[in-house]
Amino acid sequence: MDVNNMQDKAYREINHRILRSTYAPGDKISESLLEQDLNLGRTPVREALIRLRRDGLINIVPQSGTYVSKINLSEATNARFVRESVERKVMVEAAAVASESDISYLNDILDKQLAASKNSDHEMFFELDEKFHQYFYKMTNKMIVWNWLQVTNDQLLRFRWLRLKVVQLNWDNLIKEHQKICQAVGKHDPEEAERLSINHLHLMIDEESDVLEIFPNYFI
Repeated sequence: MDVNNMQDKAYREINHRILRSTYAPGDKISESLLEQDLNLGRTPVREALIRLRRDGLINIVPQSGTYVSKINLSEATNARFVRESVERKVMVEAAAVASESDISYLNDILDKQLAASKNSDHEMFFELDEKFHQYFYKMTNKMIVWNWLQVTNDQLLRFRWLRLKVVQLNWDNLIKEHQKICQAVGKHDPEEAERLSINHLHLMIDEESDVLEIFPNYFI
Protein backbone atom coordinates (compact mmCIF):
# COMPACT_ATOMS: atom_id res chain seq x y z
CA MET A 1 0.00 0.00 0.00
CA ASP A 2 1.52 3.35 -1.04
CA VAL A 3 1.79 6.40 1.21
CA ASN A 4 -1.32 8.15 -0.15
CA ASN A 5 -3.45 5.04 0.28
CA MET A 6 -2.24 4.61 3.86
CA GLN A 7 -3.05 8.23 4.61
CA ASP A 8 -6.53 7.85 3.10
CA LYS A 9 -7.09 4.64 5.05
CA ALA A 10 -6.05 6.33 8.31
CA TYR A 11 -8.29 9.31 7.59
CA ARG A 12 -11.34 7.21 6.70
CA GLU A 13 -10.99 4.96 9.72
CA ILE A 14 -10.47 7.74 12.27
CA ASN A 15 -13.25 9.76 10.67
CA HIS A 16 -15.59 6.76 10.88
CA ARG A 17 -14.75 6.16 14.53
CA ILE A 18 -15.40 9.81 15.38
CA LEU A 19 -18.71 9.91 13.50
CA ARG A 20 -19.81 6.74 15.29
CA SER A 21 -18.54 7.98 18.69
CA THR A 22 -16.09 5.11 19.08
CA TYR A 23 -13.84 8.04 19.80
CA ALA A 24 -16.43 10.06 21.70
CA PRO A 25 -16.72 13.85 21.79
CA GLY A 26 -14.18 15.21 24.25
CA ASP A 27 -12.04 12.05 24.28
CA LYS A 28 -8.30 12.55 24.35
CA ILE A 29 -6.53 10.65 21.60
CA SER A 30 -2.86 10.34 20.71
CA GLU A 31 -0.83 9.40 17.69
CA SER A 32 0.50 6.34 19.50
CA LEU A 33 -3.04 5.20 20.40
CA LEU A 34 -4.20 5.61 16.81
CA GLU A 35 -1.13 3.87 15.41
CA GLN A 36 -1.91 0.91 17.64
CA ASP A 37 -5.66 0.89 16.92
CA LEU A 38 -5.22 1.21 13.17
CA ASN A 39 -2.01 -0.77 12.85
CA LEU A 40 -0.51 2.04 10.78
CA GLY A 41 2.65 4.10 11.01
CA ARG A 42 3.11 7.56 12.42
CA THR A 43 3.17 9.47 9.12
CA PRO A 44 -0.27 8.42 7.76
CA VAL A 45 -1.83 8.94 11.20
CA ARG A 46 -0.27 12.38 11.52
CA GLU A 47 -1.45 13.41 8.05
CA ALA A 48 -4.95 12.09 8.81
CA LEU A 49 -5.09 14.20 11.98
CA ILE A 50 -4.20 17.30 9.99
CA ARG A 51 -7.16 16.65 7.68
CA LEU A 52 -9.49 15.89 10.59
CA ARG A 53 -8.51 19.09 12.31
CA ARG A 54 -9.37 20.94 9.10
CA ASP A 55 -12.74 19.18 9.13
CA GLY A 56 -13.39 20.39 12.68
CA LEU A 57 -13.47 16.86 14.10
CA ILE A 58 -10.42 17.18 16.36
CA ASN A 59 -8.85 19.96 18.42
CA ILE A 60 -5.18 20.23 19.33
CA VAL A 61 -4.72 21.94 22.69
CA PRO A 62 -1.16 23.22 23.27
CA GLN A 63 0.58 21.62 26.24
CA SER A 64 -2.37 19.25 26.67
CA GLY A 65 -2.95 17.02 23.67
CA THR A 66 -5.34 16.09 20.89
CA TYR A 67 -9.06 15.79 21.59
CA VAL A 68 -12.11 14.71 19.64
CA SER A 69 -14.15 17.84 19.03
CA LYS A 70 -17.50 18.11 20.73
CA ILE A 71 -20.50 18.22 18.43
CA ASN A 72 -21.31 21.71 17.27
CA LEU A 73 -25.09 21.76 17.63
CA SER A 74 -25.41 24.99 15.67
CA GLU A 75 -23.57 23.46 12.71
CA ALA A 76 -25.68 20.31 12.95
CA THR A 77 -28.88 22.36 12.99
CA ASN A 78 -27.80 24.40 9.99
CA ALA A 79 -26.81 21.25 8.11
CA ARG A 80 -30.29 19.86 8.81
CA PHE A 81 -31.84 23.07 7.47
CA VAL A 82 -29.86 22.83 4.24
CA ARG A 83 -30.66 19.12 3.91
CA GLU A 84 -34.38 19.76 4.42
CA SER A 85 -34.42 22.65 1.94
CA VAL A 86 -32.83 20.49 -0.74
CA GLU A 87 -34.39 17.12 -0.02
CA ARG A 88 -37.98 18.29 -0.09
CA LYS A 89 -37.42 19.32 -3.73
CA VAL A 90 -35.66 16.05 -4.48
CA MET A 91 -38.71 14.17 -3.16
CA VAL A 92 -41.02 16.17 -5.43
CA GLU A 93 -38.91 15.19 -8.44
CA ALA A 94 -38.65 11.58 -7.24
CA ALA A 95 -42.45 11.32 -7.06
CA ALA A 96 -42.61 12.35 -10.72
CA VAL A 97 -40.07 9.83 -12.02
CA ALA A 98 -40.31 6.82 -9.67
CA SER A 99 -40.58 3.44 -11.38
CA GLU A 100 -41.74 0.12 -9.98
CA SER A 101 -38.12 -1.05 -9.81
CA ASP A 102 -37.20 2.08 -7.79
CA ILE A 103 -39.93 1.39 -5.25
CA SER A 104 -38.95 -2.28 -5.10
CA TYR A 105 -35.35 -1.29 -4.38
CA LEU A 106 -36.43 1.14 -1.65
CA ASN A 107 -38.70 -1.45 -0.06
CA ASP A 108 -35.81 -3.90 -0.01
CA ILE A 109 -33.77 -1.33 1.93
CA LEU A 110 -36.64 -0.90 4.36
CA ASP A 111 -36.94 -4.66 4.88
CA LYS A 112 -33.24 -4.81 5.70
CA GLN A 113 -33.56 -1.80 7.98
CA LEU A 114 -36.38 -3.50 9.87
CA ALA A 115 -34.19 -6.59 10.32
CA ALA A 116 -31.34 -4.38 11.57
CA SER A 117 -33.74 -2.79 14.04
CA LYS A 118 -34.84 -6.18 15.38
CA ASN A 119 -31.18 -7.16 15.80
CA SER A 120 -30.26 -3.81 17.37
CA ASP A 121 -27.58 -3.48 14.70
CA HIS A 122 -26.78 0.23 14.97
CA GLU A 123 -24.16 0.23 12.23
CA MET A 124 -26.30 -1.53 9.63
CA PHE A 125 -29.42 0.49 10.53
CA PHE A 126 -27.52 3.75 10.11
CA GLU A 127 -25.92 2.70 6.82
CA LEU A 128 -29.30 1.67 5.42
CA ASP A 129 -30.82 4.97 6.57
CA GLU A 130 -28.20 6.83 4.54
CA LYS A 131 -28.68 4.47 1.59
CA PHE A 132 -32.45 5.07 1.62
CA HIS A 133 -32.12 8.85 1.45
CA GLN A 134 -29.25 8.74 -1.03
CA TYR A 135 -31.28 6.71 -3.51
CA PHE A 136 -33.75 9.55 -4.08
CA TYR A 137 -30.86 11.73 -5.22
CA LYS A 138 -29.73 8.93 -7.53
CA MET A 139 -33.25 8.58 -8.94
CA THR A 140 -33.35 12.27 -9.79
CA ASN A 141 -29.78 12.55 -11.12
CA LYS A 142 -28.78 14.67 -8.12
CA MET A 143 -25.84 12.62 -6.85
CA ILE A 144 -23.56 15.63 -7.20
CA VAL A 145 -25.87 17.48 -4.80
CA TRP A 146 -25.77 14.53 -2.38
CA ASN A 147 -21.99 14.61 -2.45
CA TRP A 148 -21.99 18.36 -1.83
CA LEU A 149 -24.20 17.87 1.21
CA GLN A 150 -21.78 15.33 2.67
CA VAL A 151 -19.07 17.99 2.86
CA THR A 152 -21.04 19.88 5.53
CA ASN A 153 -22.76 16.87 7.08
CA ASP A 154 -20.33 15.64 9.75
CA GLN A 155 -21.92 17.32 12.77
CA LEU A 156 -25.40 16.26 11.67
CA LEU A 157 -24.25 12.66 11.16
CA ARG A 158 -22.74 12.62 14.65
CA PHE A 159 -26.02 13.85 16.15
CA ARG A 160 -28.06 11.30 14.20
CA TRP A 161 -25.80 8.45 15.35
CA LEU A 162 -26.27 9.42 18.98
CA ARG A 163 -30.02 9.54 18.40
CA LEU A 164 -29.93 5.77 17.77
CA LYS A 165 -28.36 5.31 21.20
CA VAL A 166 -31.27 6.96 23.04
CA VAL A 167 -33.47 4.09 24.19
CA GLN A 168 -36.75 6.00 24.33
CA LEU A 169 -36.43 7.13 20.71
CA ASN A 170 -37.81 4.10 18.92
CA TRP A 171 -36.21 3.07 15.63
CA ASP A 172 -39.59 1.86 14.39
CA ASN A 173 -40.76 5.46 14.08
CA LEU A 174 -37.97 6.14 11.59
CA ILE A 175 -38.88 3.07 9.56
CA LYS A 176 -42.58 3.98 9.52
CA GLU A 177 -41.75 7.45 8.24
CA HIS A 178 -39.53 5.96 5.55
CA GLN A 179 -42.37 3.63 4.54
CA LYS A 180 -44.79 6.56 4.23
CA ILE A 181 -42.32 8.52 2.11
CA CYS A 182 -41.79 5.48 -0.12
CA GLN A 183 -45.55 5.01 -0.51
CA ALA A 184 -46.11 8.66 -1.45
CA VAL A 185 -43.32 8.57 -4.02
CA GLY A 186 -44.67 5.27 -5.40
CA LYS A 187 -48.13 6.82 -5.76
CA HIS A 188 -46.57 9.80 -7.60
CA ASP A 189 -47.89 12.20 -4.98
CA PRO A 190 -45.35 15.06 -4.86
CA GLU A 191 -47.18 17.17 -2.28
CA GLU A 192 -47.39 14.28 0.19
CA ALA A 193 -43.80 13.22 -0.49
CA GLU A 194 -42.60 16.75 0.20
CA ARG A 195 -44.69 17.09 3.37
CA LEU A 196 -43.48 13.78 4.75
CA SER A 197 -39.87 14.63 3.93
CA ILE A 198 -40.12 17.91 5.83
CA ASN A 199 -41.65 16.18 8.86
CA HIS A 200 -39.03 13.44 8.78
CA LEU A 201 -36.10 15.84 8.76
CA HIS A 202 -37.73 17.86 11.54
CA LEU A 203 -37.20 14.90 13.86
CA MET A 204 -33.84 16.30 14.88
CA ILE A 205 -35.56 19.37 16.32
CA ASP A 206 -38.25 17.28 18.02
CA GLU A 207 -35.72 14.88 19.57
CA GLU A 208 -32.92 17.28 20.39
CA SER A 209 -33.75 17.60 24.08
CA ASP A 210 -33.77 13.80 24.55
CA VAL A 211 -30.33 13.45 22.98
CA LEU A 212 -28.90 16.37 24.95
CA GLU A 213 -30.28 14.95 28.19
CA ILE A 214 -28.50 11.62 27.65
CA PHE A 215 -25.26 13.09 26.29
CA PRO A 216 -24.97 16.53 27.90
CA ASN A 217 -21.16 16.65 27.69
CA TYR A 218 -20.95 15.82 24.01
CA PHE A 219 -22.12 19.16 22.67
CA ILE A 220 -21.11 22.79 22.37
